[in-house]
Amino acid sequence: MSTGIPNSMEPFVQRMVAGRRYLSEQEVVAEGLRMLEARETLREEVAKGFASLDAGKGVPADQVYSRAEKRIAEIERGER
Repeated sequence: MSTGIPNSMEPFVQRMVAGRRYLSEQEVVAEGLRMLEARETLREEVAKGFASLDAGKGVPADQVYSRAEKRIAEIERGER
């Protein structure tokens, strides 16, 4: 598959390569696609979450905050 970079985006892509943020135009495009994929995955997960809430399968806020705080602490300690 081959696609072109829109003319309006060319200066941005060139700046990213010239600034050595990326080695090539293809890397800039690939990063953009990874970000788009991540956003769409997040959108799907949020939709699932709302569907779960709508179905009455919510989790009490105190449990959510407790789990989040525990996970943040694990991340800060370098645990996965």
